[in-house]
Amino acid sequence: MQIPWRAAPRAALSSPLTLLVSLVTALLLSFVVAAAVLHSAASGSAAVDYQQDRLCAEALHPSLETRLPPEQVTPLLDEVRRTVGDQPMLPATYTREARADFGGKQTYAKFGFRPGATDRLEVLEGGSKDGLWVPKSISLTTDLKLGKRGMGGRLPPVTAIYADLRDPLEPWWCSERSWVIPNTYAKYDLATAVVWMPSAESFADLPPELARTVDVTIRFPSAQPQTVDEAEDLLATGTARVKPIADQGVRMVSQLVLPVENAHQTAGNVRSAILPLTLISLLIGLAGVATVTVQWAQRRHGELRLLWVRGSGPAALGGRALLELGLPLVVGGLLGLGVARLLLPLYAPSTALPPGTIPTASVAVLVVIALAIAVTWATAAVRIHRVFQAATADTRVRRVLAAVPWELATAALAVWAWNRVQHSGLSTPLKIGGLPRIDAAALAFPLLVVLTTALVAARLARWALKASHRTSLWSKPAAQLAIRRLAAAAGPVTGVLLVGVLAIGTIAVGSGIAGSQKTALDVKSGMFTGAESIAQVDYDTVLPADLRGTSTIVGVSELPDRMALVVDPGTFNDGAFGEDLDPALLAQPLRVGTAPRREITLPGLPPMNPEAHLPSFPKLGTFGWVVPRDRVPAADDVSSWWVWSAKPLGELTKALADNGIPYRNVGEKAKAVAGLPFLTIAWTFGFVTAIGAVLAVVAAIALLLAIEVRRRQNAVSGAFSTRMGLRPSALLSSHLLELGALASAAVAVGLAASSVSSGFAVPRLDPSPRLFPTPELPNLFPLFGATVAGSAAVVLVAAWIAVRAVRSARIGELIRG
Repeated sequence: MQIPWRAAPRAALSSPLTLLVSLVTALLLSFVVAAAVLHSAASGSAAVDYQQDRLCAEALHPSLETRLPPEQVTPLLDEVRRTVGDQPMLPATYTREARADFGGKQTYAKFGFRPGATDRLEVLEGGSKDGLWVPKSISLTTDLKLGKRGMGGRLPPVTAIYADLRDPLEPWWCSERSWVIPNTYAKYDLATAVVWMPSAESFADLPPELARTVDVTIRFPSAQPQTVDEAEDLLATGTARVKPIADQGVRMVSQLVLPVENAHQTAGNVRSAILPLTLISLLIGLAGVATVTVQWAQRRHGELRLLWVRGSGPAALGGRALLELGLPLVVGGLLGLGVARLLLPLYAPSTALPPGTIPTASVAVLVVIALAIAVTWATAAVRIHRVFQAATADTRVRRVLAAVPWELATAALAVWAWNRVQHSGLSTPLKIGGLPRIDAAALAFPLLVVLTTALVAARLARWALKASHRTSLWSKPAAQLAIRRLAAAAGPVTGVLLVGVLAIGTIAVGSGIAGSQKTALDVKSGMFTGAESIAQVDYDTVLPADLRGTSTIVGVSELPDRMALVVDPGTFNDGAFGEDLDPALLAQPLRVGTAPRREITLPGLPPMNPEAHLPSFPKLGTFGWVVPRDRVPAADDVSSWWVWSAKPLGELTKALADNGIPYRNVGEKAKAVAGLPFLTIAWTFGFVTAIGAVLAVVAAIALLLAIEVRRRQNAVSGAFSTRMGLRPSALLSSHLLELGALASAAVAVGLAASSVSSGFAVPRLDPSPRLFPTPELPNLFPLFGATVAGSAAVVLVAAWIAVRAVRSARIGELIRG
């Protein structure tokens, strides 16, 4: 058997477009597979990063907390230092509140020492670090003077007055919050800020009456983990490091246990959700490789027949295809891996990749390259066998395959997926802080609907094109020629339509569902807290000037099974989250959502049975009552009072502190709801959007390639049409009608299928169904506009290529060819 080796390189260079299309196809194919590996790994890193923002940076490493008599503190710290070796260690010691004097009038205070504490405080007076640093709140309760020595001279001199710490704390203080932030509303104990000692020795020398017991915290500052593997390693090594001390009765605090578990589950959820889509994309990509190979065989038909006659068999001629197309496939595959890594910030939720991710992606790409090479060889061999040996039998097989209603199978899968959406799409976690299990089949429902619709559209298009010979529109020659060209290339046309519908539908589904999850997280968080930031205050608090216009005071009266809000109609819209409500409506009692129509009583509120009704309300969701403040007889009997503000938490607490208003129990919208379940779904469909973009590129390339493959036929027909009197503008209109009809059908069908399927799926994909409101499909008009504009650009380019081929054609050479 003769294998034609030497002619292959020259033949490959004679068809640069085929080489380019082959390279781009392999690039896109390997990009999808590599991006799937990188995206799933990056989702775990993104989960770690998201949860770190909600944890204390200094306590990510397992830490120690205990309460000891003063004489046992130093031995414990020495033992910890011996045990942990060269691991950095940050201990802190705090006394309980006791009566103390600082050289004058007595007051209550507690004392503490933490290395570096005075470097992170705002100095108001003084500043020397060799004495006591007293908070402003304590200085206001006594006749404090710098330089005085308290407790009969047994305390170091007062050398600084600092501004009390307040929420939100910077990361260095976060782990010490319960010791450094006074609970000004505590009824069970005294509560003061910390008087900081200048050294550990001075703390150990405190008078016994000030340090009867000592609270000890030991933190181990470490580099923040960026990936799941780093977080898991920090947790494991840190636990092993402090376990000998914990075994002696000291409490070990490990913040990373649940975050590491959640990050692993997030990566697994994303991986399982995108795997089916990746496999489908792989099949589509391999089909694209096969299509390129078929077109190569069409271009090489004469040469292949000559080689066949000389004795080369299908296997050898399949090897000829590899000699021409193999190198572009390999180069394209490697470029796809590089592009996937380069574009990681655009499609993945994080750029931090665990060790071994790139090698894993490389292996996956090598497998894809091997599959593409195998498909190229097999397609060329089968094509040659069909053309030169068994055309009749193969035609029957193709007819049978074309007649099989594949859309019925995908429709059945879509029905099954919808059942999973309704019953097990998001299962409830079994423990507090856990993540719901995400059913990959449930997430596939909107994509299966798009796929089914695309198959139906392709079948209908094929039937329509088959019957188009009955159409007679010669009074409008541009339209008639467009229809005939479409009918003459029914196979490529339906293929482009299929991929185009899949691309547009996938982009719309991915962006729609990802956007709905992010919006739902934001809105649910706002409805849960009621405002951007909140802080509990006393009932007689008056808003300071700094907060007027951006804040409101709200009372909360609640029992275990019911809640009512006391609002100020004039200022409520200033600070509350959501759309503005009519102040006249807020001036009367309201029943919210499903609250029963009967008289109810709540602490501090008069009996009420409101007639006015609202479907939902901030903080209450869809159940509760609202009462204007002027209807409340005794404000101090209401359970609690809060400032709701549209300002960030830091600005809210600063304004309260600067005006001497005590507060506690602060909260902010950004950390009110655990957002990882929402983000997991958003990250999954973010990858779906990326796949849709790849399919859009494939569809555009397929359209342009179809135009190029038909270049000679278009040139001949166009040249004869212009010779017969068809105006150039009509020729352009004809191509615009042909390609515009194809693009318009793909856009209309893809957007319709995605909108319907996403509209059904989005309300069901709710990780927190107990919180109001239900996720809703976001505004997709910007996406629709961008899709139409992009499709129009592709149509214009393709029409220009077709018309240019006609204008530059030499009709004599075309006829001889």
